Amino acid sequence: MPTDPAHPVRPAVVLVADRTLSARYKVLFEGIFATMQTSKAPQIAMRHLLSPKMPADADGRALAAALGLRRVQAAILDQTALGPDDVICTTPEALGSVLGPWTKIVAVSSSDPLGQGMSNTTTTAFWSGELYTARWTRQMMGAIKTAKAKYGFTVVAGGAGAWQWARDAEAIESQGIDVVFEGYFEQIGPQLFSDIINNRSVDAHVVAEGTSADLVRPITGASMLGIVELSRGCGNGCGFCTMGKVKMSHLPHETILADLQTNVSAGFTSVVSGSEDFFRYGATSGKVNFEALRGLLTDMKRVDGLGFMQIDHGNISSVLQYEDDQLREIRRLLTWSQPSEYLWVNMGIESANGQLVVANGSGKIAPFDPDDWGEMVRDAADKMVRTGFYPVFSVVLGLPGETPDDVADTLKLVKELVAKNVVIFPIFYEPQTASSEAFSVAAMTADHLELYTVCYENNFRRVPDLFWDNQRAGGVSWFKRALLQLLGKTEVRAWRKNFRRIAKQIAGRAR
Repeated sequence: MPTDPAHPVRPAVVLVADRTLSARYKVLFEGIFATMQTSKAPQIAMRHLLSPKMPADADGRALAAALGLRRVQAAILDQTALGPDDVICTTPEALGSVLGPWTKIVAVSSSDPLGQGMSNTTTTAFWSGELYTARWTRQMMGAIKTAKAKYGFTVVAGGAGAWQWARDAEAIESQGIDVVFEGYFEQIGPQLFSDIINNRSVDAHVVAEGTSADLVRPITGASMLGIVELSRGCGNGCGFCTMGKVKMSHLPHETILADLQTNVSAGFTSVVSGSEDFFRYGATSGKVNFEALRGLLTDMKRVDGLGFMQIDHGNISSVLQYEDDQLREIRRLLTWSQPSEYLWVNMGIESANGQLVVANGSGKIAPFDPDDWGEMVRDAADKMVRTGFYPVFSVVLGLPGETPDDVADTLKLVKELVAKNVVIFPIFYEPQTASSEAFSVAAMTADHLELYTVCYENNFRRVPDLFWDNQRAGGVSWFKRALLQLLGKTEVRAWRKNFRRIAKQIAGRAR
């Protein structure tokens, strides 16, 4: 492709994510904290403190990009004739410097483009305002739509939040989207992009089935947060999760280690494991495979330069299949040059009623008895704490079929867990389809609010230490850590004020 001095790189395919997925976070909790913020938080604090700008080079290439975009980039380079200068990952701020008449496709990724994700709708319900995930996505899409009118390229929207676009024709129209792509990219995505580039007709909504794990190729540039994908899919069937119906597949050691080395070489010594269930790596069924996980972690630990790895998701039934000594060995293998006292793992409880969890499509309790679910949760919490992990649980308010007794039982379970060294986040149910209704503040009872409040009062005590420890291990400066702790104290006061406000609303409805 010819170049000129003003545009030395003229990519046919430009890959970009909204600012919440294009920021230079040091640790995972920073990203989670930032994506939960609404417009009640000052934009200057968001842009300069919570979501600092991701650097891009003179050609507009991002230093790091959302892992999903890196996978798209690698698949296109592997399966088409396009070269490295034809497919680049950029940032929202650098878009204007890379778009032009040479652009054929702008592919956008977002985890929550319309602010409808379960965790984030919960935050909005209490804080009001507009989520920055939605605001910044809309602003970026506006700029892309303007450039599209000038240059005539095709806009493809995907990512974990693609389901939100797929069910909102108005948003598709207003944001100038031509194609919504749901699912993993490797199987059919490269051909779709080739068809678009060659002016062939394509569908406006494309859904890719399965994980395409066998087609995954190593990333060619660093991923945001140094995320390293271990597995794809889940297959536990939860009706409120996009991965619920996608059977889990695992990436081979060679790909994982290559991605890890790419991130370390780019200066990312703090990384995150990407999986819906870290403890199920290597398993071919619901039964865990300790040897496979230990072998992977042993290989990863040999990579020079690693400081700290965080785990994202795990599953209670997976944890319970491990012996304590096995979990201690896993914890040892996860201790690198920057040890953390709070190696947290997010695990979903959803409800104390195991039968309700199963009724909502979940196979996450198998191979155990749903009637033992409450005891399983307690056992998992104890097991994780005594083997050196830090459990971060979640419960879902308003699951379809939930009764007042379910809420009361979950509240009782949560109060027992609070006595342990854990964090618990309550989230509002948000359906993936129109078959059921989302939960809202208007549907809250006094027990719902007490459950919510008990969780957060516990979190107010425990999260600051977790956050500080993770940031220290991730290399965040003392000054920034202290500043965010101060901001957190301000938010605690605001949360408590909102609790009082909603308590008055509930009391008013009861009269």
